[in-house]
Amino acid sequence: MELKPAKGIKVKVNAMREAIFGEESVGVQKITISDGSRSGVMTGRTLVGFCEVEMPKLDGHSHWYPVEDLAGEHGEKIVEEEIPIELDEDEGPEEDS
Repeated sequence: MELKPAKGIKVKVNAMREAIFGEESVGVQKITISDGSRSGVMTGRTLVGFCEVEMPKLDGHSHWYPVEDLAGEHGEKIVEEEIPIELDEDEGPEEDS
């Protein structure tokens, strides 16, 4: 069974990396999570393959983990929905004249 990221879904985090958002940049760093603090709750916010998860047992803060490293409460796979954007021929990239 697959679940889409949504607010309130309980997840188990098996991540070895986390996105860190700074004032002017985003970085990805290696992390280690102890077994007792791997459960969290999705906020429903996703960005380029990462999902925000509230981690009350870890430190009470929200963290951004790769979607592929999350599993539902009962082992469900978490998948991000891809929405293709179709451009009309008139809406393509502009060329300099």
